[in-house]
Amino acid sequence: MYSHSNPSNLPPFPFFNTHRPGSAASFDVRFRTSFHLLHKSFRPETRGFSTIFPILRGRHVPSAYVTDRNQMMGSDLEALCRQGKVREALEVMEDMERRGVTIEDEKCVLSLLQACENSKSLEDGKRVHAHVLISPSRPSNSMLEKLVGMYCKLGSAEDAQRVFDEMPERELGLWNSLIMGFAEFGWGKEALRVFAQMKGDGIRPDGSTFMAVLMACKNLGDVEEGIVQFESMSEDYGVVPTMGHYVSVVDLLGRSGKLDEAKEFVRKMPIQPNSEIWEMLGKYSNTQVREGLIDSGAPKSALNSKLSNRRTKNNPNQNRASMNRKKSEAYEKVRSLNEEMKEAGYVPDTKYVLHDIDQEAKEKALMYHSERLAIAYGLISTPPGTTLRIIKNLRICGDCHNAIKIMSKIVEREIIVRDNKRFHHFKDGKCSCGDFW
Repeated sequence: MYSHSNPSNLPPFPFFNTHRPGSAASFDVRFRTSFHLLHKSFRPETRGFSTIFPILRGRHVPSAYVTDRNQMMGSDLEALCRQGKVREALEVMEDMERRGVTIEDEKCVLSLLQACENSKSLEDGKRVHAHVLISPSRPSNSMLEKLVGMYCKLGSAEDAQRVFDEMPERELGLWNSLIMGFAEFGWGKEALRVFAQMKGDGIRPDGSTFMAVLMACKNLGDVEEGIVQFESMSEDYGVVPTMGHYVSVVDLLGRSGKLDEAKEFVRKMPIQPNSEIWEMLGKYSNTQVREGLIDSGAPKSALNSKLSNRRTKNNPNQNRASMNRKKSEAYEKVRSLNEEMKEAGYVPDTKYVLHDIDQEAKEKALMYHSERLAIAYGLISTPPGTTLRIIKNLRICGDCHNAIKIMSKIVEREIIVRDNKRFHHFKDGKCSCGDFW
């Protein structure tokens, strides 16, 4: 029914007449001014919210009321994203889609994409991307940059490249997102290819571009190319190197075993080296070299702090999560895979086992490393051919790296492992890092 009273001097508002069974009382609720109360009582993920609005079907509802409703659903979406409740946020998004409503607030979509990235959920990220595609408005450059970055962070370089290729106009930020994404993913050659393409298209690189390029060179172990690109920054493009660029070059030299060159590079720096520089040198230095660094002016506290952190990383707590009901199946799968790997030529490299135990025990310890158990669980839990994505908070050991290459060929699957350094994309017995990480 409609009320004809209008104390607020507003156009007539529709009312609901709601009667609860078992109660003699009935009450009228003003649709617009009391919408917030209804909104709090009937959340989007409950039936109440979905069943109230059909009451108005067949009646004229002013667009202002619909706008209020859509804005409130959008507010719910933002709140859920801030709380990290990705699945609940996606339910609200899909409920809006069923009602023919798209998310018009770009910040809300960006928050949702960030939430998917934080939760490491590629499939959820693709669902949000699908929503962006059906939106009547064209995605902004910041939206496309976020999509490229999200796909790279979630280990899907192919999707990142697809988003990039579909863009008719590409600004610097989009180029940087793809180059950095490839560099972080471990596809150094692809990152340098895109960098060359960018320069060929007349786009001038900036400091962020060169950070990504130096990371790509570091992942490839290409010292010569890294030094050339570092010098090109200021000489060809007028980009003043920051401390981050200097740290990257020291890391590149240190990882390649060129400690003397790294020390000389630091001595010639036009700016005062900070603790990051000294810590990076200390990371690749033996005791004798570290003493030389202290003599050359490196703060002792910085080196000691780095060494302490390294000892902590090398001795992580071996806390194990509680095994689920498929524990025995996963362990059995690991054992059977291990036998197949040995038949394919795998020889356990027990130097990565630091415990003082016999050879057989060392081989068994390697067999049950966390990433292998995760892969085994994925193999028994997903259809054949499904790409497995494993996230590890420590650096993958050399034996597991070699083992997973062999696994990928045996099971005929792509296995993507993200350790604390980079992505490793295993396929057909090879890794994207080229065995340099």
